[in-house]
Amino acid sequence: MSRASASDLRLNRLQLLAVLLPLVYITVLVLALAVFKLPFWAEVTLATGISVPFVLGFTYIVFDIVARMRDELMHRERRFRGLLESAPDAIVIVAPDGRIVMVNEQAGQVFGYDPSELVGNPVEILLPEKARAIHTGHRASYYGRPATRPMGTGMELTARRRDGTVFPAEISLSPIEAEEGMLVTSVIRDITERRRAEEDRERLLAEAETERERQRIGMDLHDGVIQSIYAVGLNLEAAADDVKEHPDEVRRRIDRAIDQLNDTIRDIRSYIFELRPARFSGDLTESLGGLAHEFRVNSLIETSIDVSPNLPPVSGEGGTALFHIAQEALNNIRKHARASTVDVGLHAEGGHVTLSITDNGDGFDAGHDFSEEHRGLRNMASRARAAGGTLSIDASPTKGTRIQVDIPVQAAPGAPHE
Repeated sequence: MSRASASDLRLNRLQLLAVLLPLVYITVLVLALAVFKLPFWAEVTLATGISVPFVLGFTYIVFDIVARMRDELMHRERRFRGLLESAPDAIVIVAPDGRIVMVNEQAGQVFGYDPSELVGNPVEILLPEKARAIHTGHRASYYGRPATRPMGTGMELTARRRDGTVFPAEISLSPIEAEEGMLVTSVIRDITERRRAEEDRERLLAEAETERERQRIGMDLHDGVIQSIYAVGLNLEAAADDVKEHPDEVRRRIDRAIDQLNDTIRDIRSYIFELRPARFSGDLTESLGGLAHEFRVNSLIETSIDVSPNLPPVSGEGGTALFHIAQEALNNIRKHARASTVDVGLHAEGGHVTLSITDNGDGFDAGHDFSEEHRGLRNMASRARAAGGTLSIDASPTKGTRIQVDIPVQAAPGAPHE
């Protein structure tokens, strides 16, 4: 029985009592007047005359009180129902025996029932069949220790509609003390759209990560494999020009070209299976030294390298970025600068690792907006930003070029913090 029904029954009993008490009073009064030996009709008339004002007044007062109590009860009921119906989520109120005693319209819409169909049924009809038995035990446990809390913390909760479809749900529980015992209010939210939005977000993040990886691999291929192949091509072109006059030198150049092609094959295999350039060993000092030596041998440009002895270890993303920027810069010098000397420096100062590459060749206008096919400078700047650093270029058409990359030590994984 609902709280409203129990209160209404008590009011009806009070009204009945307001009728019975005057009748009992009149009966007692008639019996009391019997001692005067009056005719019966006289006794009744006298008792009625004496009792009428009291009976009418008493009955009026009681009925007025009952009417006002019933109005207040109806007002509270309407207010409670209004609050229930104004909630955006489904609300189901359950008795200690598991029967549903009240629901709002939203519950009917969420679960596909007419609200009146739910009242009186066990709450387990709103759960998937495989969860009903265990829920009975959980419900008994909750009544033993009632508290306002989410249901199934850390669990993936589901609910069941009338047509059998199951949907993800978020449920919170609150105990209510009522005259018929403790009731439990369950607020149920269908989070299907939220889950769909979360899945879409995860998908977009995965697609964005895939795109970033695609761009990174593209830069690695451009800075590594493509540049290596281009260098081989330059060597073969130079060999073709000297094939008649300097056959021994041509043989050596062809041998170097074969070695370079073998290195390129190793790079391609490494990109496929390890997604990192084969010639970057993880030790930046060692890898830069090898890169400078290879550049000097292949280009015949005088190349020096100066590395600080107290350089903190630079590895991971920071080391890879510096290695590829140096590789790209040296390849650009070889292709475009017509330089005779190149200086490579790697130093640490003020919490930064600084890579500098300076040549004395034909510079360029650093402020020029290069077309999309000139990806080298774009790639270098992008790599520096990705490693948390900056890239600066000091160049002019007549004074050569200086490229400098500054990466904070803390941004280079493996480096010590200051």
